[in-house]
Amino acid sequence: MNRYSAPPKSKLILVADDEPDIVTIVEMILKSQGYDVLKATNGLEALELAERYNPDLILLDIMMPDMDGWEVLRLLHVDPSTSEIPVAIISAKTGSRAKITSMQEGAVDYITKPFDSRELLTKVKDILTGRG
Repeated sequence: MNRYSAPPKSKLILVADDEPDIVTIVEMILKSQGYDVLKATNGLEALELAERYNPDLILLDIMMPDMDGWEVLRLLHVDPSTSEIPVAIISAKTGSRAKITSMQEGAVDYITKPFDSRELLTKVKDILTGRG
């Protein structure tokens, strides 16, 4: 990049989780690396924000009010305007059944809570650069 080039556009990440503390922590971690962050506290809000802003990545909790993360994932994938957005699940569910279901529903990764900030950032970067 020469000194006259425009800086790279910041990536927009939607964080959807009904736990405000988790949303705040993830937002702080992502913003520290220059990412822009949208926040949703339930499944319906996540869908609306995804349709409106078409983020580069969605970090989605499974257990949320209104509709769970798997239902959000299914609806994102059937909508042509959101079907190409990569979605990584962030969940306290640690069993293989939740991970398998998430991948079958179209998630590109599964991050278990509690997570390490370096692990989160590595997975986000890998997904956004096509290595995830």
